[in-house]
Amino acid sequence: MLRILRNKKIAKKIWIGLAIIIIPAFALWGFGGAARSREESASAGKMFGRNISFVDLKEAVSAVKTSALIQFGDQLPQVEKYLNYEQQAKERLILLHVAKARRIKADNQEVIQTIQEAPYFQSKAGFNNKVYLETLRYVFRLQPRIFEEQIRQSIILSKLYKQITDKVKITDAELRDEFMKTNAELSIYYIAALYEDLGKKIRPTQEEITNYYNKNKEMFKGAASINLEYIIINTDEQKDKVAALTGKNFDLGKISTELGIIKNETGLFKLSSPPTNVGLSKETLTSMLNAKIGQPIAPIQMGKAYYVYALKDKQEELVAPLKEVSDKIKNNIIREKSEKMAQEKMVLYTEKLKTEPFEKISNTSDADLKIGQTAFFKATDQIKELGPAGMFWDNARKLKDNQASNVLTNRAGLYIIKLKELKPLDEEKFAKEKNALSEKMLPQKKNEVFTKFVEETKKKAQ
Repeated sequence: MLRILRNKKIAKKIWIGLAIIIIPAFALWGFGGAARSREESASAGKMFGRNISFVDLKEAVSAVKTSALIQFGDQLPQVEKYLNYEQQAKERLILLHVAKARRIKADNQEVIQTIQEAPYFQSKAGFNNKVYLETLRYVFRLQPRIFEEQIRQSIILSKLYKQITDKVKITDAELRDEFMKTNAELSIYYIAALYEDLGKKIRPTQEEITNYYNKNKEMFKGAASINLEYIIINTDEQKDKVAALTGKNFDLGKISTELGIIKNETGLFKLSSPPTNVGLSKETLTSMLNAKIGQPIAPIQMGKAYYVYALKDKQEELVAPLKEVSDKIKNNIIREKSEKMAQEKMVLYTEKLKTEPFEKISNTSDADLKIGQTAFFKATDQIKELGPAGMFWDNARKLKDNQASNVLTNRAGLYIIKLKELKPLDEEKFAKEKNALSEKMLPQKKNEVFTKFVEETKKKAQ
């Protein structure tokens, strides 16, 4: 329990936050979509061929929640819905398994030092034991023993991160490439078939709209609705009784009667927008469409209570009437026709470029297209006629003299370009900024290397 830390006040020497240890690994796992459901079963999953117990998973979830609180502080409630605690917890367990196999450890003194140096456990005199205990109790809501073990694990993960990324370097070629993206200027010739421009000339008929609707009705189905009934249980004893009665094929109505618990219901709601107090994952809600009426699923923990749900009734997906989706269909038809017209135009100009120089074509006009040449621009600029410059800059600098690009595409349209001129790189400026740029790029590259390591390790663990 590291009693020495809780019984002794030691002056703080360095103002280093605990977040330095915890946040790197947490931040790499990032946002994982809405939190998964907490349904309990015999196993919480498998890792390297062995089962993950719910105890291990629960402890790991607690650890990533601690990390989230440290990282986001008062902003946590605003971002929490985007954090997949369970997924991050499983990744934490996988990486701790790898660290153990690599014999990476953290001794008591490292844990003590890390906590002593955390800024939020300080008073004017340095580390403050009273502040430490009160912060654990009222902010983290953890016992010291549990918090200290989480810190030990986070130090181990930090060492694993360092071990994986220690040899990562930024090459001169990478530095030059990055410097060019923010400093080098070039100009291009271009032919652009923009969907919005082409679409202005398209007027779908009512017959086209009706035919589209009849051929694609599946596209216009609304979300299915379900009505769930549920009971709330507050003790492990009641939870065990529910499991026993479910095993006897009791439906939720019989279970509520047997336990003397009031049965509630949610009322009909769409699967796409469940009530906030329904603690079920999207996958579970979808599966309940095919569930047996009244058959309870495993208890779901929310706060200190457990909720037991069962399907009461459902309303299948209904196809929206044509009148309601007519505008959407019209836009779909316009988009599809615009894309087809753009493709046909690109084929035409690809053939033209085989016999005519790009410079000549760039001085002609086509009512359906934007054709011309640009002034000098950087990769981070906006080009007046074309939008964000990144795609055009990146492709143009790879082109050889007198070479036209393949057809490029983005959400706005299709393009053919040719490099007009590339300004020489400012070598003196590059030499001055080289070291600072390397320091900026190195953490990002390390994160990319570690993220790849995590993804590969997860595949091996499955």
